Amino acid sequence: MTDARARAVRAAAPHAGTRPAAPGPAGSAEVPAPSTDRQAPGSSLLAAAAPPADRAAPQSVHPGDLPGVRARLRAVAADLAAGLNCLWLVPDTLVETGLAEELYRGALYTGPVRIDVPAPDPAPTRPREPEPDPEEPWHADDADELPYLDLPDDGFDLDLGWALESRPRVPAPRREPGIGRHDPHGLLARLGKALSVDADEAVATLIAPGRLRRPIVGIRAWTEQDGGTGTSAAPGPGAHAGTRIGAGLGPRREPSSTRPRGAAVEQLFRALAVAVKTAGLPPGERPRLLVVARLGDLPETLPDELRHGLGDTAVHWWWGALGRLDTATAIAPILDHAPATTGRDPLKERIRRAVRAETVVEVCGPDLELARLLAREWDGAQHTLGAALGNCLASLTGPVPADCPKLRRLSALLWPGAELRQAWARGAVVSWEGRLRPHVAVWHPADGRPAPARDGDVRARLAAHVSQAQQRVLIPWIEEARQRLAARALGHLHRPPATVVADYADRPPAHPGGDAESAFLELQVGELLRAHISGALALPQDDARLLRLLVKARNVLAHRSVLYDRTLDELCAALSQADLRA
Repeated sequence: MTDARARAVRAAAPHAGTRPAAPGPAGSAEVPAPSTDRQAPGSSLLAAAAPPADRAAPQSVHPGDLPGVRARLRAVAADLAAGLNCLWLVPDTLVETGLAEELYRGALYTGPVRIDVPAPDPAPTRPREPEPDPEEPWHADDADELPYLDLPDDGFDLDLGWALESRPRVPAPRREPGIGRHDPHGLLARLGKALSVDADEAVATLIAPGRLRRPIVGIRAWTEQDGGTGTSAAPGPGAHAGTRIGAGLGPRREPSSTRPRGAAVEQLFRALAVAVKTAGLPPGERPRLLVVARLGDLPETLPDELRHGLGDTAVHWWWGALGRLDTATAIAPILDHAPATTGRDPLKERIRRAVRAETVVEVCGPDLELARLLAREWDGAQHTLGAALGNCLASLTGPVPADCPKLRRLSALLWPGAELRQAWARGAVVSWEGRLRPHVAVWHPADGRPAPARDGDVRARLAAHVSQAQQRVLIPWIEEARQRLAARALGHLHRPPATVVADYADRPPAHPGGDAESAFLELQVGELLRAHISGALALPQDDARLLRLLVKARNVLAHRSVLYDRTLDELCAALSQADLRA
């Protein structure tokens, strides 16, 4: 874990304690809902990468205050309120940074009654009792377990050959493999402890007829210790080796001594689904499960089985949860902490800061930790962006090029497909503004690491992101300056407006029935420049210089090229001066 991620985990401690404490063991009792004067659910989510204490920087925005996170919390809360179980799948990095824990708490505390199932005891597990060998004979110390034969005593001392050294080879009795629910540290045992019942009675207690309020049972799947694999092999989508079919619930795995990771969570989903169906509870009176998990914490096919109707469960993916507005909000306090602009051009600085912010957003995408780090380290100059980005990637633990498969399409679906799930879990592929997007670490080299692609490809991809950011910021400024420039040009015409429109307009006016002056105001910057060069329009020197800059900038951005620092500074200064002219 890098220093930045370690700081984030340490920062989680004070926020984790802001929730109301439950009576008894931590997380082992039903907790009433917090009062209305407390913070909204999820509002205490910590920043994924808080700035270092030695930096004079403002406190980062909590992810719980980001619009994308709040929307996901509302969606999970709505499904829980409707009586549905919820499985929330998150990438591995959210667990590493502690954000998954905060998302879990934010969703769990939306319910009036909840049970926070505690994590297993971190103490080392006891070694498993070795299974007896069926072919191993009994020994002399097992004499008490030999069968007793009640033979008649006829006075003869018969030697039947049953001396201890020559006993028959009797196989040892078979012992059934242990079932997870009998494990004193297993999931059902810990749930039963929270309900003050035995593990076998936990599910029945949740649906007991006299229970007035049905709780939300919260489970952190990444803390469960059953099994040792992150996936479960399956011969096909509808059948599994060693499975049997339940009543309308799809395949169900038999207890096994080699259970896949997440088998206890799957067992609880299935047991609760059967119990609720048998009891005939309506949606508003059902206990609900809230499970937050990584992809490797569950059997491979369980998310799809739940999505297809097992146990009335809504499956939520951390897929497309964060967008452009979220990243821009996260880095806004860092960029607003820039030095004061006393003695400078404030509007020019404002435009440059907007370009810098949009560039960080476009390059980093939904990686808030990388975006915050780049916003602090990059000075906004185009020629230093590549080096700053490489340094930031080197200080973080991110995906590698081998984690990202070749993307055959651009559009992102509602959840990652089977071919992208492992890459999504590692953070190599994300859904960004409705499109698939590889993480920047997949194609841009980190400082001191070999380049994942040819230098030309890296420069081209970085230039495409920078150009996209410049377009989003500068095109509205260019268009507004064009409108004001066209309005001032009406007073500098050497020919009638109708003649200028007819001679230089590349397309007919939007409103053919309108007057000539309205049509002239629709002329684009290239058409105005041709009229000025030919003498039909005589602009003042400042306006002519601005017009040439507008034409140059628009042509560069239209071809997805980058405005370099000198041209960008001239354009921003000219736009600022144009606003000062009447």
